[in-house]
Amino acid sequence: MNLRILTSREELRELYETDLKRAFPPEELKPLSAMERLMDNGVYTVYLLEEDGQRLGELLLLRGSDGFGLIDYLAVCEEYRNRGAGAELLRRCLKAYDGQVLLGESEAPTGDPARDGLIHRRLGFYERNNARCAGYDCGEFGVRYKTLYWAEENLPDSVLIRHHQELYRSQFTPETYERYIQIPLAEGEALKPCAPWAEK
Repeated sequence: MNLRILTSREELRELYETDLKRAFPPEELKPLSAMERLMDNGVYTVYLLEEDGQRLGELLLLRGSDGFGLIDYLAVCEEYRNRGAGAELLRRCLKAYDGQVLLGESEAPTGDPARDGLIHRRLGFYERNNARCAGYDCGEFGVRYKTLYWAEENLPDSVLIRHHQELYRSQFTPETYERYIQIPLAEGEALKPCAPWAEK
């Protein structure tokens, strides 16, 4: 297996249409144009895990300041799931960012048994791969997420929240941030209305 950084817009479009749209529901998937804009700004890296010329999976990462970043998406191609490709992809990316802090998000349980099986499996995957769970959830475009992070030591929520907010403020106008983003999502606070990703 080898890890490669995607550099072509054409390849990003193909990846978006074939992998990301299959792996994530519309309310969780930002527009392709937003990813392209972040790539053009030099703050968005797309890692591909490949073997014998075949793509096994991808990890998309937003880089912030002061050694912090956000794992925006992690997906494994359907035919390679449950074979360790996701863990290997995450391990290699974490090694590339050794000594830095990476934040992650995974949808929080909803109380709906039809959905929560997959949600718990995703959370279990991150737990098995050394994710620490922050003490706060977040809300983005009407979806509640558990906040995860990878670091050499436990970090206070105040530090994580500050950098988490900064990573999202760097993507959106102040109006869009205030309307759709809740970092942190306070205990008992209602989610803001579910809405498609805004291209602002």
